[in-house]
Amino acid sequence: MNFFKEENRLASILHIIETTSDAQIEKLAGQLNVSTKTVKNDIKELNALFSGYATISNTKGVCKLIVFDQTVYDQIRGKIFEQNDLFNSVQTRMAYIFWQLMQAKKPYLTDDLSEQMRVGRTTTISDLNKLRKIIEKYDLKILGKANTGLKLSGDEIKLRFFILENIYEHLFLNYPLGSRVRELLDNAQSKLSLDALSFGFFYRFFVIMIHRIETGHRITYLEDKYLDLYGSDAYNIVDEFLCEVEEVKDYLIPREERIYLCISIAGMRTPVNTKEIEQRINISEDIADIIVDIIDKIKAELSVTIIANELFDDFVYHMFFMINRLKYGFHIHNPMLSEIKDNHTLPYKMAEIAKDIIETRADIHMTEDEMGFMAAYFSVFLIEQEPKQECCKIAIICGNGKIIGRLIQNQVKRLFPTEPEFTFFYNGEFHAYHAKEFNYIITTTDLNINTDVPIIYMEEVFDREYIRKKFENIKYLTDAGRNMRKGIDSLFLNLLDESRFFVLDASLSYKDNIDFMIKLLHSQGDLDDHFAERLHQREQTCSMVLQRHVAFPHTYNKIPKLTLALGVYPEVMTEAKYKDIQLVILLGIPEHMENDSVIIHLYDEILAVLQDDKVIKKIQHMNSYQELLMYLTEENRIFK
Repeated sequence: MNFFKEENRLASILHIIETTSDAQIEKLAGQLNVSTKTVKNDIKELNALFSGYATISNTKGVCKLIVFDQTVYDQIRGKIFEQNDLFNSVQTRMAYIFWQLMQAKKPYLTDDLSEQMRVGRTTTISDLNKLRKIIEKYDLKILGKANTGLKLSGDEIKLRFFILENIYEHLFLNYPLGSRVRELLDNAQSKLSLDALSFGFFYRFFVIMIHRIETGHRITYLEDKYLDLYGSDAYNIVDEFLCEVEEVKDYLIPREERIYLCISIAGMRTPVNTKEIEQRINISEDIADIIVDIIDKIKAELSVTIIANELFDDFVYHMFFMINRLKYGFHIHNPMLSEIKDNHTLPYKMAEIAKDIIETRADIHMTEDEMGFMAAYFSVFLIEQEPKQECCKIAIICGNGKIIGRLIQNQVKRLFPTEPEFTFFYNGEFHAYHAKEFNYIITTTDLNINTDVPIIYMEEVFDREYIRKKFENIKYLTDAGRNMRKGIDSLFLNLLDESRFFVLDASLSYKDNIDFMIKLLHSQGDLDDHFAERLHQREQTCSMVLQRHVAFPHTYNKIPKLTLALGVYPEVMTEAKYKDIQLVILLGIPEHMENDSVIIHLYDEILAVLQDDKVIKKIQHMNSYQELLMYLTEENRIFK
């Protein structure tokens, strides 16, 4: 353990590699007065600590740092360099206190801790109180009194989970495993084809296990759920490895410790290459059934189909490993969680739907971190299942010369995977009969023609993001069977108008209000004759709530256009079951709509509106579509 050493060799190596363009293994060894083999082993440990968010490559003895996620790298780097600060940070002091208490053979005096850390008694007591709160969720306690001595109480396996999830870097940098054990670890990584992220789990679990065994703190009791791992595929992998370790060590490693190390395999992060793991770990049929149920429920509640692609096998393994992590009580941090919740709202909604199924079927509690990882998969599935665009024909109509047309062409062609076919028209050359030859028309002049072809009006000075949004929303509206209204770029706002905005009566039942909306929309030709009947049947089996304050009645519409309506309850409903509902978003989805990306984009916009309860409250008291439109385009700027 590096906790007591003034030298922090990992920090020194990392600093040199960060600040030197030619960081050679031999030079590093010379500077640090260690062997090249030690430097190579330290680099492997750094890569394990980086957990795939960064890596130090070693090509012909020259090291190079590659950072994949700067935010997470900075966090890990900070923990590595904190070792140099020793007791100047509260995190380091708490780690030191925990270390001393978990090693102690008898109660530890608070004054001794203060003296060793060179801080005042008040500071130590404050640190102890903070530490007590942190370890509570691991069912660990610090018992005793300051003047008679303190001791750490709790289950050994939960103590190890606390270390793994919180203070591993503080306690176990440069842990002296020995060259022969390190060689066995390297061989295990190669044999299982584990990347740095997956191997990092195994490495950390192993280091803590060896330390605890060798300091007389073996696991003697395991809950029944852990015993399920005995004889599993993960156990066979661990058993084979530990039999080799026992030949190096002068002691036997008991079954309970083998089961503990199994968790790192059964709950690993999904490797980049799953080919070797597929040969060694079999996925139970229960996992496949859970995934099928999740896909079916997403389809039922959101009318969006998840289509399997080449990443789907990885998703199956992710679900298997994730459920094991949660079952056995090992939690991992998701550094992307905030970004996913803010910018991938529909995939996160899908993860919330999946959460209910997983918790019920697997009898576990999902964490937000794990939901974020699952949402990342859903996000990729949605992006990659978008239909590929064929080459389209675009008319560009310019009033002021060829150069403007060329500028528009160069901007527009970058928005398409296959370059469109462009035709230019100048000075009144374009006529109504030309329109049918094109998929899109872009014009910088007024165009007074009657056509179903989408027309994009634009100034001669524009930016790429502006036209990207224009094309995107026109495409979605075309697929939805609707037209874009000038000046309104949002799909959500284009689908609404005064005839599809309702102020609802809180004294009537929820069903009566929905039927009132449907009846009026049907009279306008927006919904078919049996829409209400299908909707009420659907409500018997599927959730029609997007979030606590928003009802979301939706089903298929036999009329081939996407129909959206918004109802607001300015007063609290008298019907107790629906007293929290403030908005109703009614959606009719064309029965034969082939492109789910329209629905996906609409959900993204709806969820963007619903993210803030203050926005919902504001909309709840609006009286017209015009008021809503001005609020969302001018005051709030959700669709900027």
